[in-house]
Amino acid sequence: MTTGKNVSGSALVIAVMLSLVVIFLLTVGGQLIQTSKSESRIQQKVLTEADNVARAGLTDAIAWFKRQTQQPVRSGYPPIYYTYPDGAFYPRNNSDAYLSDTADENIGLVREYQLSTDGLKWGRYEVIRQQDTALYPVDVHAVHDITSQRIDGKNNGEGLVWYLESIGYVYRKRDSSKAYNVAPNEIVARVRASTEIRRLALNLPAEAALLVRNGGSGSTYNVKINDNGRVMGGTKTGAWRYTGLAPKTYDTGLIRGNPATASAMGQTNPNLDPTVQYVLGISTTDLKLLSDYLVTDTSALPAEMPDMALVYIDGNASFTSARKLNGSGILFVNGNLSISAGSNSLYSGLIYVTGTATIYDPVLISGSMVGYAGSTISRAAATDVAEIDYDSSILQSVRQRLCQYRENKSSLHVFIGVPGLE
Repeated sequence: MTTGKNVSGSALVIAVMLSLVVIFLLTVGGQLIQTSKSESRIQQKVLTEADNVARAGLTDAIAWFKRQTQQPVRSGYPPIYYTYPDGAFYPRNNSDAYLSDTADENIGLVREYQLSTDGLKWGRYEVIRQQDTALYPVDVHAVHDITSQRIDGKNNGEGLVWYLESIGYVYRKRDSSKAYNVAPNEIVARVRASTEIRRLALNLPAEAALLVRNGGSGSTYNVKINDNGRVMGGTKTGAWRYTGLAPKTYDTGLIRGNPATASAMGQTNPNLDPTVQYVLGISTTDLKLLSDYLVTDTSALPAEMPDMALVYIDGNASFTSARKLNGSGILFVNGNLSISAGSNSLYSGLIYVTGTATIYDPVLISGSMVGYAGSTISRAAATDVAEIDYDSSILQSVRQRLCQYRENKSSLHVFIGVPGLE
């Protein structure tokens, strides 16, 4: 016969056992969660490292393109230097480590380097070159000349735009006599990163200090040179317009050059409109993505304007004595440009203004300026000089330093892969 005391004792034993089971499950569950967290952190760390390795490959590839003697790097159209458009990307191996581009020229641009102090963890990136398409299929992950896909009227092989892709590996090197992907070596993370690079042009329709599209008509002058305003072309043209009236000078305003003024009218090439696409070889939208500095107002620029930089101001730009226009490179204003009196501005390079440019004294611009919709240089009764000087050497320096291959920031894509989970 079961007594109430025995039932109560059995229930107590069961309760204790259940409690122990719950405590055990909670302990094991907590350990599993902690282990999972720890493994996730480790995996995230190696993926981040692989991402960095892949991006290092892209950086090295861009540097390779920039340092090639032939610019742009191209096969030519139709192919004349190589038999296929992508053949110009060909990093070479050399027994001298300082002269070697790659560890394996058959693959492309390849480098390996140690990541951990114990020598076990290594990084490796591969930027694959496309083999001759007459003998091998097209590799979608290889480097490709994509000029025709990005620029209307241009062809693959001209080398103006390239697609780059880099594979970054993190692996454990247990046997240095074997390849990174051969046991006992083990790949622990792989990341694929891609981007695009393109060159800028600096192709003025005329070697001139000041260029505009339409000089005006009737009694309306779109280019005015006021007191102490000077447009100096030297042995080249002073002021040039695609069409319309020659600039109007007032009082002590000067235009000098050989000739002082000129236009596209009557020339054999009728397509000399100094558009952004013509001058810089790129649309305003794409130029924005290639810029070193992108701002909507001059107040957002650095206190000291940078040297040899591509500065894009998306809107009207106003420079004053408090915010001087000093620096060099390419200044692109997607709007109107105003340099107020007393700014003491000094700029070297190319200034391109999609709207009108109003330049008051004192200021010196060396290189060239495009005021697409019109320009006013200096002001009535100016007390100092506002001057634009054509300087071919400065423009050549801009071409060499700024019109090199530049990365399109919007085209960077990263694809993460974990061996065993792909």
